[in-house]
Amino acid sequence: MEILIYILRCIIMLVVTWTGVRLIGKKSIAEMTSYDLAAIMLLTTVAAEPLVYKISSKATVGVFALVICTLGIGHLSLKKFFYNIDTKPAIVVVEGKIIEKELKKARMNLPLLMSELRIKGYQNLSDIKYAIIEPSGKMSVIPKSQASPITPKEMGIPTAPVNLSFPLIIDGEVDNKNLNFLKKDRKWLLNQLKAFQVGDFNEVLLAQYDSSGQLFVNVKNREMETPNIF
Repeated sequence: MEILIYILRCIIMLVVTWTGVRLIGKKSIAEMTSYDLAAIMLLTTVAAEPLVYKISSKATVGVFALVICTLGIGHLSLKKFFYNIDTKPAIVVVEGKIIEKELKKARMNLPLLMSELRIKGYQNLSDIKYAIIEPSGKMSVIPKSQASPITPKEMGIPTAPVNLSFPLIIDGEVDNKNLNFLKKDRKWLLNQLKAFQVGDFNEVLLAQYDSSGQLFVNVKNREMETPNIF
């Protein structure tokens, strides 16, 4: 009986913690502000208390108190007076020159800086106009004009308009909302599936309508040959 009660407490606190995290927001760890991260760390600690001290109600109140406080700070962060209180962008490279003072403030050493620049596709500092460590901790790189990739606009090449790709069937279930948005119907979709030797919606794992008007279909249980990867 005691083990069942313990399992129940675990489930309750999982639901409470999950709800709290969802209320705080959908940011990834890399995009969290310092107060978001502090709230998540404290929230998980408070939520774990009932697993030791057997008092779920008190921890639940604590979790939601933290959530309300974090949401309040998040609301304040939208006000002008709060801008950059959490952290400010740091410019660590200007015209190919490293700003050592800003690099030290950001707690970043040279090997890490060079690694981040390579990840962005730049091996030479001389190609960089600005490198900026954003408040999220990610690095933005603005290359010099000579090192910038050429765009179709600059070359005068016409491009097709960009749009979303719409899932029309997911695991055998037709997405009627997307069909209606595209001004299509089930009869049209079934006719399109015949080109893929599919006679029923249930045979489809994923059907996706892309921005060029092409239908991509992934059939269920279709075996594919794959190469060995070493």
